[in-house]
Amino acid sequence: MTTSPTEQKKSSLRLTARQGSWEQIGEVCRKVRYKVFVEEQQIPEEHEWDEQDPVSEHFLLLINDRPAATARLTPDGKVGRFAVLAKLRDKKLGTRLMQRILDHAKRLGLKKLQLNAQMEVVNFYLKQGFKISGEEFLEVGIPHLPMEKSLIADLQEETQVSQEDILEALATTNQVRLQGKEQLRACIETLIAQAARSVSLETPAYTSRWFTDAALAPLLSLAKRHPHSRVQFLLGETLQFSRQSSNLLKLHQRAPSHIEIRKAHNLYRPTQQAWLLIDDKHLLWWPHYQESRAELYTAEHREAYRQAQTFKTHWQKAEQVKYLQGHQL
Repeated sequence: MTTSPTEQKKSSLRLTARQGSWEQIGEVCRKVRYKVFVEEQQIPEEHEWDEQDPVSEHFLLLINDRPAATARLTPDGKVGRFAVLAKLRDKKLGTRLMQRILDHAKRLGLKKLQLNAQMEVVNFYLKQGFKISGEEFLEVGIPHLPMEKSLIADLQEETQVSQEDILEALATTNQVRLQGKEQLRACIETLIAQAARSVSLETPAYTSRWFTDAALAPLLSLAKRHPHSRVQFLLGETLQFSRQSSNLLKLHQRAPSHIEIRKAHNLYRPTQQAWLLIDDKHLLWWPHYQESRAELYTAEHREAYRQAQTFKTHWQKAEQVKYLQGHQL
């Protein structure tokens, strides 16, 4: 049975989702918004960019690494700048984009979402569960209707990330936003359990609440799996770590030659960000290591590759700390 050129083209499409601040992904989002709102809808460019962009969470979909759709969510729960490139509007990208926004809003604990819908896309938002909440009005000369969607019923069930969710993410080139202690713990346990050759952590200080006994249990067998296996923890602070009993310190004292811990060099000491690298291809990044939110970059994402190279440099410059070994258990 032969495959038609159209079917081959469809099967070759690769969808990638990204999410972050304007500083992180704004330049790419800007390209989609410019084409849709400025070029297609003839909205004056001075009305397109505003003070909400720097403080909003932005969402982006790419097809074969090319920007295809974008939207933003303001801190007060308003969805805006929802744009899909005209030639891609038959691929249900709007539904995928809205689902990511809804997932993020639930993680934040928002009770409702609001938006101003152009009249021609009101039916799309109705299908997404939004309801008309006011009278028609003009915005930049285009008729709009205010709409909102309650999230209270959804929030009654706690949003969790299962092992299956993480495994699915690891199989695709993707970026996943994690929020909350339970999501982070589930992610870390799954990542370490899937490690085939290396686990590397770089952090200003070790945070034991993210690393349960279940997460750390596979590390010793991983480290002993073959000569090129490695388990490395690079800490900005080690003195306080050595004085407080933790599951990682006990594991290190059992096998210091396999579970390695070093102190970061002064020139490369992290101040607030932390990174967990798995097999040099999956990266869990904390913007601030003490907060319960992180980004997961999967499937050999370029950020994972870049951080893997950086970690190797920092590890080579790091200091071996003898007082961490203590007595052998």
